[in-house]
Amino acid sequence: MNGREPEALIPAAVDTLPINFAILDDEGTILYTNRAWQEFGEANDIELRPDTIGTNYLTITRQAKTETAQTAAAGLSEILTGERELFEFEYPCHSPDKRRWFLMRAASFTNSDQRYVAVAHFDITDRYTYQRRLEESNERLQQFAYVASHDLQEPLRMVTSYLRLLERQYSDDLDEDANEFIEFAVDGAERMEAMIEGLLTYSRIETQGQSFDSVDLEAVLDDVLTDLGIRIDETGAEITAESLPTVSGNASQLRQLFQNLLENALQYSGEQKPRVSISAMRNEDEWMISVSDEGIGIDQEDADRVFEVFQRLHTHEEYEGTGIGLALCRRIVKRHGGEMWVDSEPEEGSTFSFTLPAPDT
Repeated sequence: MNGREPEALIPAAVDTLPINFAILDDEGTILYTNRAWQEFGEANDIELRPDTIGTNYLTITRQAKTETAQTAAAGLSEILTGERELFEFEYPCHSPDKRRWFLMRAASFTNSDQRYVAVAHFDITDRYTYQRRLEESNERLQQFAYVASHDLQEPLRMVTSYLRLLERQYSDDLDEDANEFIEFAVDGAERMEAMIEGLLTYSRIETQGQSFDSVDLEAVLDDVLTDLGIRIDETGAEITAESLPTVSGNASQLRQLFQNLLENALQYSGEQKPRVSISAMRNEDEWMISVSDEGIGIDQEDADRVFEVFQRLHTHEEYEGTGIGLALCRRIVKRHGGEMWVDSEPEEGSTFSFTLPAPDT
């Protein structure tokens, strides 16, 4: 087999791809089109079909007066003039009997000091349809969040209020069991209200606090430590922290992240005085932040379960909480483009770690 035989296979291989593909010279003239590109033009009866070798693709694109065509022409022009190396653009391409969406991708390359442009159009209809369904699902989740906030919480507050009123006015007429039953009912209503509030917060992670700004994590931690000051004093907790970076994110959500993790470390410290350490390590294009404690720890089999909504490893009698705090933390981290996990062993403490993209330097 000589060295050129694999190159001779490339055109035939490209013809098998379900991608409309063409190669242009540095002026926009078509030098090559694959079979999918040609068949698309024929199937859609496109006037001035841009599938003929020697046709100027930029000129044809500019002749179309639609906003989509003009956007594509502007991006392709920038590629041809060397103003940019890559252009990507999603656009609709509907026919009378089918709705479709495509991704146009144009990129420059050189061969023997000659500059060329590769143009590809990918059919992303399935992906686009799935994305729309996901958006619609999120919209329904937001509607549920509204119901949870207004239509469910108010009746629970009313139940709690009337139970308290019953307790105050008739406690002398009720026996010990009846008063205990009232306390159980109030506790259940208050816990359900807290769970609904937590679920509401969880559902709004993607839609509230949309903007990302430069966030100094040391300032965030200082605010959280101030808020937890009384709890720290009561427990005698020792909290140490290394220098923390500045990242791009939503300050309110990152503050909630640190507060949940520190509250978790304080709550599950066991019988001993809480000791918590916070560290940060740069790893190429991301920061890894870790919050370590010396508490009761977690069985490794439950390492993923603790991040699920309403999944508790302990009873309410043992530890308070709604079972949503760590799920909220992981969702915040994911929204910021990172990952979160825990390393732990029972009775040996836990280290909750998460990554955040490092700002461009």
